[in-house]
Amino acid sequence: MRKAIVPYFDLCTGCRTCELACSMVKFNAYVPRLSHVQVTTESNGLRAQPNICEQCEDPPCWRSCPVDAFRRDEKTNAVLIIPEKCIGCRNCVVACPVNAIQFDEGVHKAVKCDLCFGDPQCVKYCPTKALEMK
Repeated sequence: MRKAIVPYFDLCTGCRTCELACSMVKFNAYVPRLSHVQVTTESNGLRAQPNICEQCEDPPCWRSCPVDAFRRDEKTNAVLIIPEKCIGCRNCVVACPVNAIQFDEGVHKAVKCDLCFGDPQCVKYCPTKALEMK
């Protein structure tokens, strides 16, 4: 069964705690720009929206990859990028319909949410419950 993190835009206050939790878990540093969840604001900051991978059933990112650098996690069914295979072409970044794949300039690879292998920290630490794993 497919699992994904569902954002509730009406509950998001734009505090960006989810970004901090993700970057700390993934990079051991509070660096929101490295987070696999990105909060965008609209209407002069009055509307915040967490953007995160929807773990698509038929992922456009996967289909766009010329080297088959994607797989599904057996436990969570999350769409994962295999770093050793990624050639940094950015096709997946462009193909993602929700802008949920980032390009890590430091390692020249695409990165995305892996659901923290079943225990997503962005969900755990969101103070308004604007993110839920379903």
